[in-house]
Amino acid sequence: MRLLFFQNCVSPHQMPYIEALANRHDVTVIVPYLVENGREMMGWGQYETHSPVRMIVSPTDEEVQTLLEEHYEGRTVALFSGISAFREVKPWFHLSLDYPVERGIITEAPFTFRYPLWMHKLRFLLQDYKFVKYIDYVFAIGRNCEEYYRTWGSRWKIVPFDYCVAPRPEGEPLPIVETGTANFCFVGSLDKRKNVQTILEAFALFNYKHRSACQQCRLTIVGDGPLRSKLETMVSANGLEDIVTFAGTLPMNSARQVIAQSHALILPSLYDGWGAVVNEALMEGTMVYCSDKCGASVLIDDPSRGRIFPPRDVKALAKFLWNDYGFFLDSRSAQHRREALRGWAEKNIGPEAIARRMESALKRK
Repeated sequence: MRLLFFQNCVSPHQMPYIEALANRHDVTVIVPYLVENGREMMGWGQYETHSPVRMIVSPTDEEVQTLLEEHYEGRTVALFSGISAFREVKPWFHLSLDYPVERGIITEAPFTFRYPLWMHKLRFLLQDYKFVKYIDYVFAIGRNCEEYYRTWGSRWKIVPFDYCVAPRPEGEPLPIVETGTANFCFVGSLDKRKNVQTILEAFALFNYKHRSACQQCRLTIVGDGPLRSKLETMVSANGLEDIVTFAGTLPMNSARQVIAQSHALILPSLYDGWGAVVNEALMEGTMVYCSDKCGASVLIDDPSRGRIFPPRDVKALAKFLWNDYGFFLDSRSAQHRREALRGWAEKNIGPEAIARRMESALKRK
């Protein structure tokens, strides 16, 4: 197959499986720029690929048209990420309509944190429904996304799909996890949607009820944002200075090292279409405490992988901290669990697993 990926930027949460596909297919990635505006603040750097992926950056319409009409002995499938969310991608989709290629979209559910679902449905009906007949596949990120796109008919094939991240490079030593403490972390923006306040309230409750146990825990908060000052004040007001550390924005590799050195990642988002940091944690063998409003919570369907809680349920999260911290202090059992989790992640959500899932979906009967 020839696979054309039209994306808003070079995504570290999609490139690993795209690189795996490039080992077996003719793969081209088309992007307006290498790193999307604002992503640098999240620690994103320029993604380096060493696979046979062809990369085209900021092409003209004529270059895209030439690419679409290139002769290829076999099938051509054009896959678009974020047609509605990213203004650069939609024109490329429109250009593709003049060419005999198969089309798919890779998408999350509508962003209902900002606008209610009915508004998204109305916009889709007025602006996008006319294009449904041109789309063969919907690679749906998260269960809510599957359900949403099924409501628009059976013309297209709905494929449950995930983001993925690269595994630790072969031969790279595993980080040393500090013993004698139960280590937790959060990685993301310090804003209202990410809901870090719930983590601090849970630690404050844990510290109030079980002070000696809580003093054996550490929480590292990676990221920055408009609520940082308020969150730092909460830490001081609740006497958590010895427990909580604000690391600020770190490069992605450094943030992933923090995850790898933690026993559990906490993601209490009020809304996340997916939450790729969950994949990063699982690939490192780190458990996840995840809000049920995150698309990636579907990966936490076994207690060996983590816990799920309503995003504002401080008591539920505090109870998890209390119940689990002692288990994390047992370095032998914690290491055994980490190795088993890392093996599960590589097999089920690693780049090759996601690439095979896409290939299977695109396979003709």
